Amino acid sequence: MEPYIIATLVKESLVMSILYSVTALGFNLVYRVNKSINLAHPGIALLAGYAAFIASAHGLGFFLVAVIVSATGFALGLLMERGIARPLLGRSPVALIAATLGALYVLRGVAIEASGDYWSGGSLDVMNTVYSVGGVVITGSDIAALLVAAAALGLVIGIHRFTRLGVAMRAVAENPYGAAGYGLPVRRLTALSWGFAGLLGALGGLAFGIKAGITPSMDGYVLKALTASLLAGLDTVEGIIVGGLVLSFIEQFGDYALHNYLPGFGGVAAFIVMLLVLLVKPYGFFGTERIERL
Repeated sequence: MEPYIIATLVKESLVMSILYSVTALGFNLVYRVNKSINLAHPGIALLAGYAAFIASAHGLGFFLVAVIVSATGFALGLLMERGIARPLLGRSPVALIAATLGALYVLRGVAIEASGDYWSGGSLDVMNTVYSVGGVVITGSDIAALLVAAAALGLVIGIHRFTRLGVAMRAVAENPYGAAGYGLPVRRLTALSWGFAGLLGALGGLAFGIKAGITPSMDGYVLKALTASLLAGLDTVEGIIVGGLVLSFIEQFGDYALHNYLPGFGGVAAFIVMLLVLLVKPYGFFGTERIERL
């Protein structure tokens, strides 16, 4: 394998790892507070991506587009917590999974109706410059997508890890009854976790849109990101970056090595890895193993 090919694959893996990580973290934030998987997360990314595309097509600047996308994602997260998760509190996690699956198709339908003639998609022309370093092509879209995803990921992890708000959110995730006993507003903090998850999903959708263009199937990237969550462990936050790295390297290098034998391997690699993780290490690299006594 030529050195420039290796460098190109590494570059693509690093960019995609951050995009997967920022989107996957949204799954983890919801799981930590509700012990369930939010299957509507890809729908938030899809709707936000089209909101960005339409706003950009109407001449709005990138900063304003990012603000609109962020507000849309955060609001959708809050709405889903209030309208779906809270009424199902105390029910089986399967009930919430099923409800969010329904919400996914509602969000997809909203995206179709709201986008109208824009549904066919297109590119988000944020940065059209192209750089070549040692034979490795780095596009402006790579840089812009990486900056959006890295900023969102760093912001939420920083808040979660180093602020009093983050400490309170972690306390609610670990022991909501104990947190309530200390006077913490459990419902408000739970809603905030959903809001941050929606924000990450929306900005992840924006980043994927910058990187690969806005398409009706872009929510598939977010579904792949669930593999990064499972690799890291659904109840971890910081470990999500490792999950994103492992997933993206498997995709990029696996697709290159096997494309002559298994064409399209890169498109299904995430789901193969997801299956193997669930069978072999269901709690991920950094997740907490739970022992249930019967």
